[in-house]
Amino acid sequence: MTRRMPKVDDLIQAEVADLLSRHVKHPALADVMLSITRVETSPDLQSARIFVSVMDDSADAEEIHEALERTEPFIHRELGRRLHMRRIPHLKFILDRSIAEGDRIATLLREVAATTPPRDELPADDGPTTDHPGA
Repeated sequence: MTRRMPKVDDLIQAEVADLLSRHVKHPALADVMLSITRVETSPDLQSARIFVSVMDDSADAEEIHEALERTEPFIHRELGRRLHMRRIPHLKFILDRSIAEGDRIATLLREVAATTPPRDELPADDGPTTDHPGA
C-alpha cells in the first residue's frame, strides 16, 4: 500500500479543521468546539468521510451535523482552491462519538475506583475452602 491515501487524508483533515475553525460562519457552529478525529478518502477520490467529534456536551449533535452537511458545498469549493489535486472529494460528515464515550467510561471507572476499597483493605483470600464434600 502506498502512502498516498494517508497523506491525502491528513491534508484534507488539516484543511477542513482550519476551514471550520476560521472561515465557516454558520450560527450552529459558532460557539461549539469540534474535533476532526479522522478522514477516510475513497481510492478514486470521489468521496471522503469526515469524522467529527463534538466536544461540548450541551450542544445539539444532530443540529451540528445538519449544519456541517449544509456547509459542505462551501468547504468543497474552498478545498478546491487550497489543494492542488486533480479531483476534490465530496465530503460526508459523520458524528464520531468515540471521544464522548471514552470520557463517559473514564468517569465510570473513576467512580468505581472511588467506591472500591484499596487492595490492602480487602479481606484475605486463603484459597479454596474444604466445606464441600469431595474437595
